[in-house]
Amino acid sequence: MPSLLDEFRAYAKEKNISASSFIAGGTVRDFLLKLKPKDIDIAMKSAFGTAKGFAEYAKATFVPLDESFGTARVVKGGQHLDFAEMRGADIEEDLGARDITINAMAMPLAARRLIDPFGGSRDLAKGVIRMVSEKNLFEDPLRILRCYRFSAQFGFRIEKKTISVLRRLAPLLSCPAPERVTEEMRQVLLSSGSRRVLERMRTDGALRAVFPRVRAGNIRSVWALEAGIRRFPFSKKFAAQVDVFTLKLFLLLKGAGERGLAKLILSNRERELLERTRLREFFLKRLAEVNPRKETLVRILRDSGDEVYTYLLAGYSALKGKDSNGRAGQFLEFAKKLLELYIKEIKPRLGKRLVTGDDLIALGMRPGPEFKRILDKIEILWLEGKVKTREAALDRLKEILKKSLKSTLPLSSREGNKKVPSPLAGEGEGEG
Repeated sequence: MPSLLDEFRAYAKEKNISASSFIAGGTVRDFLLKLKPKDIDIAMKSAFGTAKGFAEYAKATFVPLDESFGTARVVKGGQHLDFAEMRGADIEEDLGARDITINAMAMPLAARRLIDPFGGSRDLAKGVIRMVSEKNLFEDPLRILRCYRFSAQFGFRIEKKTISVLRRLAPLLSCPAPERVTEEMRQVLLSSGSRRVLERMRTDGALRAVFPRVRAGNIRSVWALEAGIRRFPFSKKFAAQVDVFTLKLFLLLKGAGERGLAKLILSNRERELLERTRLREFFLKRLAEVNPRKETLVRILRDSGDEVYTYLLAGYSALKGKDSNGRAGQFLEFAKKLLELYIKEIKPRLGKRLVTGDDLIALGMRPGPEFKRILDKIEILWLEGKVKTREAALDRLKEILKKSLKSTLPLSSREGNKKVPSPLAGEGEGEG
């Protein structure tokens, strides 16, 4: 057991509250599954005050979560315990107010005994998601989503009576706060079997309540991603960097526009990644259908960096979900060649500049908007492999400056001593 829990056991024994304190909920579930619990939940009476007193005793940090609900956290040395006010007269009544049976179990703090009034351990062994009661789901509609979330996380099936209730209550999913909906959907999409659960949610009407414009083909794209992410070219180099939640969200809401995100609260980083993926995935799919110049490929690889893997994976999964006329296979070949170009030629050169603005100034050019264009041109030549040394880059720089200077000279200077008549000359001669 974690040492902070041992400290609380000692404190509870000293205060004579061991018999009325219980390890409860998901902590017990994870213990039975032989998983390391993310949180250790303590259910008891006077939980808020007890947590505060224990924090002082253990020289730990007391974090009030919601005083009105009697919830608090005690943090020490990277560990934490969550304290929650027991609902009802005893622990059995408290467990009866929970969402699903596998989360409605408890263990006395001072004894190794399982309290399981709703058969949660049996459902855990059979891999079943079963509601504790319809009333509990109705009173907190977010629990509807939690049924699907735990089904996705553990690969469990939802039993028939619970499915019937979920279908009937699905419209209530418009009620919970977007922040809570976002977190549940995040957990669904981060699960490796999310496609199965998304199909279940679509059939039950729950997905429509969260994302009104999701198409069946979009769910197939999520499946294509789950099936192909580890087999995609160079996955060992890049797959760990992929933001799976944002990528699945992109595929799920593809074509839904900004309205598709109405029920979610995303970070600025996630929204920006969604927008970059939308733009560049579309562009890469078009490039795969033509024979683009190397300079075009170099530019998108330079601007994308390692994120190009995400855009290519998004494009492939979207096409695979549609299964449209072999375009997915064609795009896969394009993706492989583009990633080979990036790994072998572009990435080793990224961030290295052969010339800088100081070189332009040394050659007599004044700082201005033209600086960026000229330096960009040299950088692309370097990334393409057309210049390989600083000396070669300086020579090309001089050529570019010479051409630029020539193009900006007055027409009379470019044509030697030949006199170019003024547009107004005829008027003057006529008057003479």
